[in-house]
Amino acid sequence: KHKITTTSKTLAAISENELTIKSKKITLDYGNYSEPKIFYLNNKIYVSVTDLQHKKIYLYDSQAKLIPGFPVYGNSSIEMQNIDNEPNLEVITKGDKNSIIVYELQ
Repeated sequence: KHKITTTSKTLAAISENELTIKSKKITLDYGNYSEPKIFYLNNKIYVSVTDLQHKKIYLYDSQAKLIPGFPVYGNSSIEMQNIDNEPNLEVITKGDKNSIIVYELQ
């Protein structure tokens, strides 16, 4: 039940309800979590996991600090990009049936 994702600079792992980013540990509520995803955008590292049971998306920085405004509603893993040529990044996820949700980070 361990899920691990790595890059050359970051290791993110989740086991049961314990998320580890680099060497920092976070205890999450019990749930059914997706594999962690690591994003390197605008010279920052972000790590996301989704609680598929409760439909909550968590987004952390490389220091294992929750990004303000998270968790947010979502029904899948996320993709994270700058999709509109503005400085803020966007988080894209699946919503309910036949819907996509786009969140903009402030």
